[in-house]
Amino acid sequence: RLQAQGLLVGDGNGDLRLEDTLTRAELACLLSPISLNPEHVAWETDWYTRMCTINFNDVPEWAQVAVGVCASMGLMAGYGDGRFGPSDPVSPQMACTVMLRYLERDGWEYTTACDKAAELGLAPAEVLEGDAITRGDMAILLTGSLDYLAYLQTL
Repeated sequence: RLQAQGLLVGDGNGDLRLEDTLTRAELACLLSPISLNPEHVAWETDWYTRMCTINFNDVPEWAQVAVGVCASMGLMAGYGDGRFGPSDPVSPQMACTVMLRYLERDGWEYTTACDKAAELGLAPAEVLEGDAITRGDMAILLTGSLDYLAYLQTL
């Protein structure tokens, strides 16, 4: 489903590498197209690139627009010293924090983000365990979050 929507893209061979650890740059690339209208982002590519490069000195060119979008939307931030850490692994807490910010949910903090995500049904608790989230587990969390958002729009 995420592939069909153009959200989850494989490597040059089409391999989704679902068992690989998700990086912060990859997370930004997953979030950018759901956070803002892609046509708007395409129109303002230079602005989002500048938003990234002004704030972070370590983001590869292929991720700059996505990181700029996520930073401007308040979904992701750097380490406060000019670094974004694009190759750093994403912890389950970080993934849940970002998705709860995207969904504008409250009643949680970083240490309880995974519990809140499981409570909302965004992903099973066992998917949200460990030190780093895999690309496959993030696909589950992202799908659950999009389903939850669709549910909220019916209320």
